[in-house]
Amino acid sequence: MKILTLVLTSALFSGIAIGADQYKLNAENTTVKFVGSKKDGKHEGTFKKLEGTLTVDEKDVPKSNLAVTIDIESISTDAEKLTSHLKSPDFFDAKKYPQAKFVSKTIKAGTEKDSYNVDGELTMHGKTHPVSFLAKAVKADGKATVTADLDIKRSHWGMNYGKDKVNDEVKLSLQVSGPVKQ
Repeated sequence: MKILTLVLTSALFSGIAIGADQYKLNAENTTVKFVGSKKDGKHEGTFKKLEGTLTVDEKDVPKSNLAVTIDIESISTDAEKLTSHLKSPDFFDAKKYPQAKFVSKTIKAGTEKDSYNVDGELTMHGKTHPVSFLAKAVKADGKATVTADLDIKRSHWGMNYGKDKVNDEVKLSLQVSGPVKQ
């Protein structure tokens, strides 16, 4: 989820222009999706509200940083009943923990062209844990798009409901898009 923020950072390093040296992230230019699974199927979801900033130092990428906050109440899934259940104390407990936050610690160029290794901390459900992922940036037709995929274990953040029925691993995908700087 905060991982999306990291993706945005990579996008900016690749030339996405959203402002000057500091870029504003929101649900219009950033998408955070997830897939949760169980023995007999899966469910997909997203968050409709998020905000953050990305500070980019194009001359020294490791000095760049990213911070993103996701509104947990804005969660949406492919099943209305599931959306309500995910907001409950069984999962996110949105009333007690209304936000999830990602803050980058390091951003470094990856080994592949237009790739970036992002390390940071994801805080949700009252717990903070390190998260790392590889973000990739692609430029085409005057637009830059940054994507990242990663897996997290919901139990790391104390979401243990349905251990025998719901898989612990949740797949996250992030995408940030914007115009290429001229």
